[in-house]
Amino acid sequence: MIRISRLRLFLVVFAFGCTPPASRAIARLTAASEVRLAERQRYEAMMEGDVVALDTLLDDEMSYVRAGGGLQSRPEFMDAIKNQTVVYESITPGKVRVRVFDGLALATGRTQMRVRSSSGVSSFGVRFTELYVRRDGHWLLTAWESKRTKS
Repeated sequence: MIRISRLRLFLVVFAFGCTPPASRAIARLTAASEVRLAERQRYEAMMEGDVVALDTLLDDEMSYVRAGGGLQSRPEFMDAIKNQTVVYESITPGKVRVRVFDGLALATGRTQMRVRSSSGVSSFGVRFTELYVRRDGHWLLTAWESKRTKS
């Protein structure tokens, strides 16, 4: 009888003690997966020149710092895609890490890009930091900053 009571006590303490952190961990994993999906969708829209899709994936306050150091606002970034001033021929992310906080997600990683612009076609790697904000149930890119890597 004492054994059963101790077991029940252990199970109750274990259940109450572990459930909230486990629930938070599951929520973070789900949110991280959603951010990765939003990132993939954005890269696809950038390569396809799909400004309609990009419009649903970018925060109104987005800032985009290019690998060369240039800063673009959301309208400037969208215009560059729409007018094909910059054409993303390929974007291949790798080693992406997503960390989720209350309503924000920080993604860091690397990507290989092939980009066509007025100066020609360039292939290069970058290390990036992205900040996503959750609005109306969707993860939106609000900041991107990248730096070219030597490879």
